[in-house]
Amino acid sequence: MKNLISVSNKFLTISPSELVSLILSSKYTKGIEVSIDFESEFKKNYLNDLVLEMKKNNLILQIHGHIEQQHDEQLEYMKQLEKYSDYLGYPIIVTLHTIFDEDKEKSLIKTRNFLEKFLNEIDNEKLVISLENLNDTKKYARLGKEDITSTILNNENLFFTYDFGHEIADFGNITDVNSLLIEKIRNAHIHSYDNHGRDHQPIYKDDPYWNEIIKGLRYLINIKYQYNIVYEYALEYCNGETVKDKIIDYLNSIDFVSKQYYEE
Repeated sequence: MKNLISVSNKFLTISPSELVSLILSSKYTKGIEVSIDFESEFKKNYLNDLVLEMKKNNLILQIHGHIEQQHDEQLEYMKQLEKYSDYLGYPIIVTLHTIFDEDKEKSLIKTRNFLEKFLNEIDNEKLVISLENLNDTKKYARLGKEDITSTILNNENLFFTYDFGHEIADFGNITDVNSLLIEKIRNAHIHSYDNHGRDHQPIYKDDPYWNEIIKGLRYLINIKYQYNIVYEYALEYCNGETVKDKIIDYLNSIDFVSKQYYEE
């Protein structure tokens, strides 16, 4: 298992080379899951430059896509990712949220309809599409791991991103995963949750969900999970005055948590 940092639009005030330099200073961070909008020339160029830096420094690239993108934009992005796959020399894991609506049945139908077309339009040898479990919110009925299990198991080109943070937020049992679904896990997300309903919190030593987080990480070890773990924090919740300070704090958190199970 290797650890990745989740890079969002909020990171883009520092250059790709500086970002990679910071990542290289972390003992346990070995790559990036990119979650930025592919909607402007600046962002496209940033991502291109970032991929060049990652190739040069042997870092791992994953993508967190945006299922809500317009179809043409979505397809353009995927075709660019296929080129990155050729350049990097490995399939790129692309995590997608499910579509969410006013009830779970509608959410599931819309998600299945999207995926049925989408998976036939991309090169599944170059892009590994992985569907993420979500937690419920007050506004939307979002699909959890049980809701998406049959959809994933019935499609050979669809895999599972297991988000522990969303499972914690729903008070679910982290280690209760369908045995067939376990075989389709290709990505894992980890983050905390606070008492004000704010998701994607950094993990520090006094985290209220510490025991559950460590339980989840040990569970991955026990099932012999061989893929990556993305520490998926919202950068604005990290400590620091500047973007650089917050990124350093983010990476320090990844190193702190990683130490608990890599060196135990």
